[in-house]
Amino acid sequence: MKGKILLTIMAAVILVSCGSGKKFQATTSEDKALFSAINALNKKRPSAKAEADLKILYNNSVARHEEAVEAYRNSSDEGRYDKILNELNALQHTYNSLQAVPGTFGLVKPKNYIKEIESTRQEAAEVHYAKGNEFFLLEGRQNALQANAYFKKTNDYVSGYKDVEDLMKQSYEKSIVYVVINPIEDDNIYFSGVGNWGSDFRYRPEDYQDQLVRDLGGQSANYVPAKFYTDREVRRNDVDVDWEVDIRWRNIDPLRTTPNQYTRQVSRSVEVGRDSAKKAIYQTVYATLYITQRSYSVRGDLEYRITDIGQKTTVDQGLVSDDVNWSESTATYSGDSRALSQEDWYLVNNRNYNNLTRGDVMNTLMRRLYPDLRRRIQQSIY
Repeated sequence: MKGKILLTIMAAVILVSCGSGKKFQATTSEDKALFSAINALNKKRPSAKAEADLKILYNNSVARHEEAVEAYRNSSDEGRYDKILNELNALQHTYNSLQAVPGTFGLVKPKNYIKEIESTRQEAAEVHYAKGNEFFLLEGRQNALQANAYFKKTNDYVSGYKDVEDLMKQSYEKSIVYVVINPIEDDNIYFSGVGNWGSDFRYRPEDYQDQLVRDLGGQSANYVPAKFYTDREVRRNDVDVDWEVDIRWRNIDPLRTTPNQYTRQVSRSVEVGRDSAKKAIYQTVYATLYITQRSYSVRGDLEYRITDIGQKTTVDQGLVSDDVNWSESTATYSGDSRALSQEDWYLVNNRNYNNLTRGDVMNTLMRRLYPDLRRRIQQSIY
């Protein structure tokens, strides 16, 4: 505690040494007028109005913050200590700012709130430490998670409070679950409603299964209380898993719209010969493109379910959905072929109506759905 008080005193000395020209910022919107007066007094030629304003605004600010502190102390709000500290820190910030402006201590008598801040932190740490121990002695993962949350908060208030660092570690380990990510099932879906698609090997569900395990932290996850495995790793290492995650494509709905047909007139100026002076002779040629545009859409619904194997209960379940849309155009023409541009010829020569394969579409859908799927699984751990 002495170290923290010393640091605060040093900070105040630094502020004093800054001298005129430094601009101070209010930590709350209600104190903006007060800090306008403080900044006015920090100029080389402070005004009488600023001096008068400071006397009124400082007392009003202190009364407002201290009334709020008292109200929070008498409440049962779980977050009351954070709110109390916010008020006390605002008061201390005002004290430090006034300390840095010469002459202000002759106008008002600012109070130093360091001791009150430190005693509040100690009280908050003790309250959260006691609550953490209550939950730590109870059985069940949720109680261990709750205990860990209280111990973390204790450490936030006072770093290294009693044996809280050891208790944080113990409660975290007590809350760890072993999770298997099962293979992603797709039931060999073929898109018979879209072109002539068949199966291909561009979509490999096991790649996404492996990626999901890696991205969730695998066997060394340290940001969530869980360890993740593929079904292959579970069998190989003989892991006794607590939860399992099943992922399955529930629906893949292809839709092809009615072709849109339209025409487009094109023309170009082409050289047709030379005159007697050997100058180029140009002629405008014309053609008509008959364009057919086909639009496609494939919607995918990916279902997931997280099960507590021991309790035989569903931890979480849901559906993530997205779609892939694209269009293709082909064309024929009549008229003079010389009128066609390179882009026009591309349309005329394009006879492959479906450039995307089943694997392309499945990979695109999976890449779009994957971030939401991973987020939901990760959130279910807490």
